[in-house]
Amino acid sequence: MALARGSVVLVKLEPDVPQHLVAPPFGILYLASALEQAGFEVTLVHEPGSERVIRQLVADVLRSRPLLIGFSTLTGPSILPTLKASREIKQVSNVPVVWGGLHPTMLPEQTLESGCVDIVAVGEGEETIAELATALADGGKTSTLERVAGLVFRANGSIHRTGPRPFIRNLDQYAPAWHYLDANRYLFSDRHFYTDMGSRLGAPKVASILTSRGCPWRCAYCYNQFVNRRSFRAHSAARVLHDVRTLKERYGVGALIIEDDCFFAHRARGLEIAHGLGVPWTVSIRASELAKWGPSFVREIAKAGCQEVRIGAESGSQRILELMEKDISVDDIRTAVRLCVEAGIRPALNFMIGIPGESDSDMRMTLDLMDELEALGDAVAVNGPSVFLPWPGTALYERAVAMGFKPPSQTADWGVQWGGQLPSTPFLPRKYRFINYYRFLAFRKQTAFLKFPFFATVLQRLARMRWRRRFFRFPADYYLPRFVWHFLRGVGLRRLSTAFYE
Repeated sequence: MALARGSVVLVKLEPDVPQHLVAPPFGILYLASALEQAGFEVTLVHEPGSERVIRQLVADVLRSRPLLIGFSTLTGPSILPTLKASREIKQVSNVPVVWGGLHPTMLPEQTLESGCVDIVAVGEGEETIAELATALADGGKTSTLERVAGLVFRANGSIHRTGPRPFIRNLDQYAPAWHYLDANRYLFSDRHFYTDMGSRLGAPKVASILTSRGCPWRCAYCYNQFVNRRSFRAHSAARVLHDVRTLKERYGVGALIIEDDCFFAHRARGLEIAHGLGVPWTVSIRASELAKWGPSFVREIAKAGCQEVRIGAESGSQRILELMEKDISVDDIRTAVRLCVEAGIRPALNFMIGIPGESDSDMRMTLDLMDELEALGDAVAVNGPSVFLPWPGTALYERAVAMGFKPPSQTADWGVQWGGQLPSTPFLPRKYRFINYYRFLAFRKQTAFLKFPFFATVLQRLARMRWRRRFFRFPADYYLPRFVWHFLRGVGLRRLSTAFYE
């Protein structure tokens, strides 16, 4: 039956980063579940976007002639290999190229202007991809596509936008289709979560799970404002615990990273799941909720196996927290950290600077709060500060544009590495452009294992001095090692130069 309806290829290409930093491709795993239920044959590809992978992908498309090839992508460096693969496919094939995910959902028309994307799927994609595949199997006429909600596409020289796709209310009808990928690729021992100052769960096999979608809060910088419109939908507790039992029994998983944006949006459901996990776990939670629910709640989740909570602290300035519409206070942050430390849970806090309207004094308050929390020792992990990049559709994006931010005019320009290469914002003083690099290097735990430990140690000492003195001007010690790296790569010593930064 599946073959009679046709086949679909779903792809998520990653930048070339260490594998343990790559989360499972939950988006295309869920899409595969919906397509399978609709009777389509599915192929999933989740690989670094190398030349070899792209060549193989093009060859496979030419051979199998699927109804469509769908790419899932985020704003950032994964855009570039996704663009390259899309262009190469369009050069040799008329198979429709469909983009979905956060970035094309935020900027569908600009995505179409790249010239290598035929259709953009906006928002939640399970029902959209199944209906789109059915429409293409039936001939793919414009009149047929216009009946599929959640699409933006070009036809007859103009752009067509169909009606909005309603949210899926019963998420239990879909599940990550792990049988299309090797789940063992996504299990890690003592996994670091994003940075080496992040999660450490002491288990031979640590897995990531996703139990809900969306967030009811109103943070003015967050994609949830635009993409999920402050809605929250969740798998039932019974379904989550069933899936966790499968991970433990089939793969020997001994710890979990809960990837939800707002796991405790429904407190009772969250606690029901927490008590049934039976393994150590880490989760994101708001500082205001920890402060409000108090020590009894924190002790309860600690007893249930919570070893770390990830907190979006964001700023040490109350004025900026209010500008962000974060709905937390600086006192909430301190209280949350204290409660976690007392209960034996490691709080991991993320901070950012560069909010439109933020003053130098505001930024220094953030750096001071980071130092205050860092002084508590290894019981607390402090990450950042990242530099704010305005996301289209959010309240702070409109404020940023009004204050002179010029967003990238084409899709490729959004495909930059996070850090100093991000599109510049006129309201961020240039001296802070590389602050995340300096702090990460200053607080890195070890340098002795690197290929060039002496030079790494020198750079680290300079970074620590800069951080202590809040002096980030004249970043020669940022540019010089990168110049050396590019030089070594140019003369064929890429392995040595890469090892310097591992």
